[in-house]
Amino acid sequence: MIQKNTLTNGGEQQLLNESKVDSTFSIVRYSIKEFLNWWYIKMSIWHLKMLGRVSVLLDDNLSISLLLKNFFLPWHRDYSFIGYIFGILIKLVYLPFAVTTYLLLCTLYFILIAIWLLLPPATIFFILRSFLTL
Repeated sequence: MIQKNTLTNGGEQQLLNESKVDSTFSIVRYSIKEFLNWWYIKMSIWHLKMLGRVSVLLDDNLSISLLLKNFFLPWHRDYSFIGYIFGILIKLVYLPFAVTTYLLLCTLYFILIAIWLLLPPATIFFILRSFLTL
Protein backbone atom coordinates (compact mmCIF):
# COMPACT_ATOMS: atom_id res chain seq x y z
CA MET A 1 0.00 0.00 0.00
CA ILE A 2 1.38 3.40 -0.98
CA GLN A 3 0.82 6.31 1.38
CA LYS A 4 0.25 9.72 -0.14
CA ASN A 5 0.97 13.00 1.51
CA THR A 6 -1.89 15.40 0.82
CA LEU A 7 0.41 18.40 1.09
CA THR A 8 2.59 17.35 -1.82
CA ASN A 9 1.89 16.93 -5.50
CA GLY A 10 2.69 13.27 -6.11
CA GLY A 11 5.65 13.25 -3.71
CA GLU A 12 7.29 16.18 -5.42
CA GLN A 13 6.95 19.83 -4.53
CA GLN A 14 4.74 20.98 -1.66
CA LEU A 15 1.44 22.54 -2.66
CA LEU A 16 0.74 25.95 -1.19
CA ASN A 17 -2.69 27.38 -0.66
CA GLU A 18 -2.21 31.05 -1.39
CA SER A 19 -5.68 32.00 -0.21
CA LYS A 20 -4.75 31.33 3.44
CA VAL A 21 -1.72 33.60 3.83
CA ASP A 22 -1.44 35.08 7.30
CA SER A 23 -1.76 38.82 7.64
CA THR A 24 1.16 40.92 8.79
CA PHE A 25 -0.71 41.82 11.97
CA SER A 26 -1.23 38.16 12.91
CA ILE A 27 2.43 37.38 12.21
CA VAL A 28 3.59 40.28 14.42
CA ARG A 29 1.08 39.34 17.14
CA TYR A 30 2.28 35.72 17.08
CA SER A 31 5.94 36.81 17.17
CA ILE A 32 5.35 39.08 20.15
CA LYS A 33 3.37 36.38 21.95
CA GLU A 34 6.12 33.80 21.37
CA PHE A 35 8.83 36.24 22.45
CA LEU A 36 7.00 37.05 25.69
CA ASN A 37 6.38 33.35 26.33
CA TRP A 38 10.07 32.61 25.82
CA TRP A 39 11.31 35.61 27.81
CA TYR A 40 9.00 35.43 30.82
CA ILE A 41 8.04 31.75 31.06
CA LYS A 42 10.74 29.55 29.55
CA MET A 43 13.76 31.66 30.49
CA SER A 44 12.40 32.41 33.97
CA ILE A 45 12.14 28.68 34.61
CA TRP A 46 15.65 28.21 33.20
CA HIS A 47 17.04 30.96 35.44
CA LEU A 48 15.36 29.51 38.53
CA LYS A 49 16.81 26.07 37.73
CA MET A 50 20.21 27.71 37.26
CA LEU A 51 19.81 29.46 40.63
CA GLY A 52 19.27 26.03 42.17
CA ARG A 53 22.40 24.73 40.43
CA VAL A 54 24.41 27.74 41.60
CA SER A 55 23.15 27.13 45.13
CA VAL A 56 24.18 23.47 45.04
CA LEU A 57 27.57 24.33 43.51
CA LEU A 58 28.29 26.97 46.14
CA ASP A 59 27.21 24.67 48.96
CA ASP A 60 29.41 21.92 47.55
CA ASN A 61 32.46 24.14 47.12
CA LEU A 62 32.10 25.98 50.43
CA SER A 63 31.14 22.79 52.35
CA ILE A 64 28.51 24.62 54.38
CA SER A 65 26.07 21.74 54.87
CA LEU A 66 28.93 19.31 55.53
CA LEU A 67 30.46 21.56 58.19
CA LEU A 68 27.09 22.14 59.83
CA LYS A 69 26.38 18.41 59.86
CA ASN A 70 29.78 17.66 61.42
CA PHE A 71 29.97 20.77 63.60
CA PHE A 72 30.82 18.97 66.86
CA LEU A 73 33.29 16.49 65.37
CA PRO A 74 36.98 17.02 66.20
CA TRP A 75 39.43 18.62 63.80
CA HIS A 76 41.14 16.00 61.58
CA ARG A 77 39.81 13.17 63.79
CA ASP A 78 41.90 14.25 66.77
CA TYR A 79 39.65 12.98 69.56
CA SER A 80 41.44 14.86 72.32
CA PHE A 81 39.94 17.87 74.08
CA ILE A 82 42.12 20.21 71.97
CA GLY A 83 40.87 18.55 68.76
CA TYR A 84 37.24 19.20 69.70
CA ILE A 85 37.87 22.80 70.75
CA PHE A 86 40.03 23.55 67.70
CA GLY A 87 37.47 21.95 65.34
CA ILE A 88 34.58 23.97 66.73
CA LEU A 89 36.61 27.21 66.71
CA ILE A 90 37.75 26.76 63.10
CA LYS A 91 34.18 26.06 62.02
CA LEU A 92 32.90 29.07 63.98
CA VAL A 93 35.39 31.30 62.17
CA TYR A 94 34.91 29.80 58.69
CA LEU A 95 31.12 29.37 58.56
CA PRO A 96 30.16 33.08 58.72
CA PHE A 97 32.44 33.83 55.76
CA ALA A 98 31.09 30.87 53.80
CA VAL A 99 27.44 31.67 54.54
CA THR A 100 28.01 35.34 53.67
CA THR A 101 29.61 34.38 50.36
CA TYR A 102 26.79 31.93 49.64
CA LEU A 103 24.06 34.48 50.38
CA LEU A 104 25.83 37.24 48.46
CA LEU A 105 26.27 35.20 45.28
CA CYS A 106 22.72 33.79 45.40
CA THR A 107 21.37 37.32 45.95
CA LEU A 108 23.41 38.63 43.01
CA TYR A 109 22.00 35.90 40.77
CA PHE A 110 18.48 36.67 41.98
CA ILE A 111 19.07 40.36 41.12
CA LEU A 112 20.22 39.22 37.67
CA ILE A 113 16.89 37.38 37.27
CA ALA A 114 14.99 40.52 38.30
CA ILE A 115 16.94 42.63 35.80
CA TRP A 116 16.21 40.01 33.12
CA LEU A 117 12.48 40.32 33.82
CA LEU A 118 12.57 44.13 33.78
CA LEU A 119 14.51 44.55 30.51
CA PRO A 120 11.59 44.47 28.01
CA PRO A 121 9.34 46.94 29.91
CA ALA A 122 12.32 49.21 30.61
CA THR A 123 13.29 49.15 26.94
CA ILE A 124 9.75 50.05 25.84
CA PHE A 125 9.58 52.78 28.50
CA PHE A 126 12.85 54.41 27.40
CA ILE A 127 11.94 54.18 23.71
CA LEU A 128 8.57 55.83 24.35
CA ARG A 129 10.17 58.45 26.58
CA SER A 130 12.70 59.33 23.88
CA PHE A 131 9.95 59.63 21.25
CA LEU A 132 7.78 61.82 23.48
CA THR A 133 10.61 64.21 24.33
CA LEU A 134 11.51 64.89 20.69
